[in-house]
Amino acid sequence: MLCRALCLGAMDTNCYVIAPGPGQAAAVIDPGDEPERVLAVLHECDLALRYILLTHYHFDHIGGVPALRQATDATVCIHTRDAALLASPPLVFRLFAPGRPVTITADHLLADNEAIALGELTLQCLPTPGHSAGGVSFYIASESVVFCGDTLFCGGIGRTDFPDGDERTLQVSIREQLYALPPETVVCPGHGPSTTIAAERHSNPFVRP
Repeated sequence: MLCRALCLGAMDTNCYVIAPGPGQAAAVIDPGDEPERVLAVLHECDLALRYILLTHYHFDHIGGVPALRQATDATVCIHTRDAALLASPPLVFRLFAPGRPVTITADHLLADNEAIALGELTLQCLPTPGHSAGGVSFYIASESVVFCGDTLFCGGIGRTDFPDGDERTLQVSIREQLYALPPETVVCPGHGPSTTIAAERHSNPFVRP
């Protein structure tokens, strides 16, 4: 599998460009900003962008979406429970990103455990609410990797003080969905370094197994 990680924008959001290999169809997960950098990777690897996959609707994960969709005609996907707030963001976001908020109407609404085919890769849409009501993680079992947005970090968890966040729900998501994955699974979060399920089960101070 080809996987290129980019740290984008003022919030240092992790964006992932994934494909079965060079010259094939690709998906971009959470293009938070700087779409020109994402487009450069697509061009360098000769990738055709098919999907823009959003783990949740928050402003620091979606800023590059409009330009990428316009440049590639890729399908924008988000869980059905986050779609309305993607199209009409909470006013509180203006405190973090002054100016006119990015508003996006998704092309495809994801369902719990939906499978997304990308050539020989299959991404499973795991429901991991808590940071947002419709937060999801994209799990590729064949590659032992999960892209979990702001649900789980290396030694931390996502904040739950936005309007639809809920700490108890987030803890349940981590225990029942992410900690249930094989221990060798690589965790690719929305911010900060990667980790593994084994490492977080063993030492994450915020959610114990």
